[in-house]
Amino acid sequence: MNAELTPLRWPSNWKDASALALLNDTPINCLVADKGAVPEPVAAQAKQKGLTIVDPAAPPAGVFIAKGEWPGVAAEADATPPPTPTPGGPPPDDSAAAGPTGNPWVDSNGWKIRLESARHPGARVWVDVSPKGQVSPDSYTLALADSAAYGGRWIVSLEDQFAADVARGKADALASWKKMAAAAKFFDDRKAWSAYIPEAVVGIISDFTGDNDYMGGELLNLVARTNQQYRVILKNKLSPASFANLKAVIYGDATAPTPALKSAIMTFVQAGGLLITHPKWGIAPGMRASNQDNDRYVWRTSGKGRIAFAKSDFDDPWVIAQESVLLISHRYDLLRFWNGGSVGSYFTMAPDRKRALVHMLFYADQGPEEAGVRVAGNYRSGKLWTLDGKSSSIEMVPQKDAVELHLPAVAQYAAAELEAQ
Repeated sequence: MNAELTPLRWPSNWKDASALALLNDTPINCLVADKGAVPEPVAAQAKQKGLTIVDPAAPPAGVFIAKGEWPGVAAEADATPPPTPTPGGPPPDDSAAAGPTGNPWVDSNGWKIRLESARHPGARVWVDVSPKGQVSPDSYTLALADSAAYGGRWIVSLEDQFAADVARGKADALASWKKMAAAAKFFDDRKAWSAYIPEAVVGIISDFTGDNDYMGGELLNLVARTNQQYRVILKNKLSPASFANLKAVIYGDATAPTPALKSAIMTFVQAGGLLITHPKWGIAPGMRASNQDNDRYVWRTSGKGRIAFAKSDFDDPWVIAQESVLLISHRYDLLRFWNGGSVGSYFTMAPDRKRALVHMLFYADQGPEEAGVRVAGNYRSGKLWTLDGKSSSIEMVPQKDAVELHLPAVAQYAAAELEAQ
């Protein structure tokens, strides 16, 4: 696996080999460009400097390139949620950007990195996305952190004017470039974090292909936006660990599960888990639970567990993601934010379970002045990391089986590293 490669899409207006000096003292050691797009003098000197040149049509062994979205708040809070898909038709345009609660609609590539990592075990996922026109210089740092926090790599891609300003040494552009390079170094210095194991409350079960591509992918995307900690469960890659420590699973595919998959899911339910599904599952499993139904779900029981069986087929993943939080219950939240704004999160644990790590990404122009997060688990100490490589202690308030962290003013990314008791 080429985990050591940190890629940059070579800007088309960097014609002179002198621009390679901008990569000095940065982790960037790989130029991504279509075949023949790097001027020959630049390519020759790049190779002399030990840089790798990659054609995106033929990525190196151990690398998977995924098309991404430019991360950040996509529109104002008075926008409307995306339309529901037409049955049998293409996925709807996701350009509308906020739900009816008024929360800004956030684009992130974390769910896509996690999905492709599950599909391609052992591969490093590179996210290929360029800015849509001119963007805030700080959004480059956010784009890098949005991929790196989830163990991926963003192919650093600069808007033409910004690239030209960096090459000319324009002060503000150069400062933004150096800030982004420092963020790349921050994650490069902490490669061990990529080996941490994601914590999860809910599993999303699908093959994420064909008729299930839109619904499965959007469930991952939108469950993540609720800050529920989830697990990608591929139908064809079930293992004993697939259901470990989960409280619930969502099955939203357009076809019924195979007998083997249905048996595995129902074994999880009978041991005390919750299944959230819809009529495409087939005959509703379990026994009707009296007096627990609501407008959209019929409650059923099987063994020690329950089934929330939707009264109609799943058609709006945004609604399902929001409802799942209440169906599962907030009592099982691994993370709970206050004053976090447009925050995304990723909660992982060291393999020895002696350290926990909470990645926090703030998708507005800047992070909140004061925020808090409740983290499930018992911890004795913690520190807060920021992209400048500095750490500080965190104010921690112990609770029953959890700690509440009081965060100082932060920028677009911070990571809480907690030591278990």
